[in-house]
This record gives sequence, C-alpha cells and structure tokens, in this order.
Amino acid sequence: MWVIAKHESLQLLKSVKSILVLLFLLGCAYAGVSVTELLKSSFDMMHENDLSVSGSEAMIHSIGLSFAILIFGPLFAFILTHDVMNRDIEQRTMRFLITKTERQKIVLGKVIGHLIFWFTIITISYLLIFILSGYFSFLAFFQSASFISVFVGLALILSLIIKKPIFSSFISILLGIAFPILSFWAMFSDKWVLSIFKYGTPYNYLEDDNMLFFVNFAFTTVYILLAIYLFRKKDV
Repeated sequence: MWVIAKHESLQLLKSVKSILVLLFLLGCAYAGVSVTELLKSSFDMMHENDLSVSGSEAMIHSIGLSFAILIFGPLFAFILTHDVMNRDIEQRTMRFLITKTERQKIVLGKVIGHLIFWFTIITISYLLIFILSGYFSFLAFFQSASFISVFVGLALILSLIIKKPIFSSFISILLGIAFPILSFWAMFSDKWVLSIFKYGTPYNYLEDDNMLFFVNFAFTTVYILLAIYLFRKKDV
C-alpha cells in the first residue's frame, strides 16, 4: 500500500500538470499577500495589538490562496485524479497489481498518494505566505486540505465508474467547472431543492471560523469506502 502511495505521489510531483498547478497556487498566494500588504499600507489598517497571534490577520493574508483553491481546486483535483484507477485498468497493469496485493490496499495506496501530493503543495503554498507575511493560518490550511480531499475522493470514484481515461478526462473538466457554480448557487438560493443540495457540498462547511471542515474529511472517508466497494466488484 505504501509503495503504491509513494509511487503515485512522486509521479504527480514530477508531472507537468502538477508543476503548473503548484506554480499557479504559489502565484495566488504571493498575489494575495502583496494585495493585503498594499491595502494595509494604503488605508492605515495597522492594529495596536500583536498581529502575530491574530487568527483573523492570518486568514486575511491567506485569502488569495484560499480563493484560488475554492474556485479552481475542484477542477485541478478532477484533472489530476480522474484516471487514477482506469488508467491502470486500461493498460492492464492492474491485473498485475491485484496478484501482488489486496484490492483494498491498491485503492488506499493510490488515494493516499494523491492526498500526500495535495497536502504537500498546499503546505508549500501556505509556507510561502508565512515567509512573505509572517502569518500562518492553521484554520485556512486545514480548511483547504479538507476541501481538496473531497474532490480527490470524488475523482477516485469517477475513475472507477468511467472505463476510458479519455472520457473521464472530459467529464472531470465538466464537473470541475460545474461543481463550484452549482454549489454557490445552492448556498445563496432560496429554493428548497438547492438548499438541500448545499449540505452535500464541501463549500457549506467552510463558512464559519470553526471546526466544521472535519465534515469534509468525513465525506472523503465515505467516498474512499465507496471506491473500495466498487473496486472489489469490478472486473479488471
């Protein structure tokens, strides 16, 4: 399992798409800090208290990165994970893997590898904010990590439902674009159908400065368990 996880995370870290995603997030983090510092200087928003212990100040400095993850995170997660299972099935390498280890461990190894990759680049991005501003928002960090993990889990399921990577690639792009739009629509809509839908979106559990983001980790766990069930039933 851990060998598979290591292989998946290293393959992601070396891919061109992953490097571009990392550079984009770093750019958003840098832009967010720069704009925040500019606004503070322009409007004389310096506080008398010690800002280094202010959670809200740390959140403000990370707003650029957080915004980028909320808008583009689903698309990036789907694009990078949509073929995590069906690629090996199509290339027949999955038949070799299932003779060496249990199906459950294959699924866990692959999803852990992708989660390690995302936690790595999110950590690097928030460390950049800390280097530039001196602030590190642990709340924003864990909210971002929990948010992305949900879409990694959904992409894992997509990879098991859609047989061909070329088709899952197309569908993942559509989902990555549609999901944020539908989620924001549901959160601000008065229609009861959409109001119900919002409770199934990870966006709903990032609204307040509390620990509701753990609900997103629970969603991820459910998706992984569903993926394990699907893979056990799947003929490879």
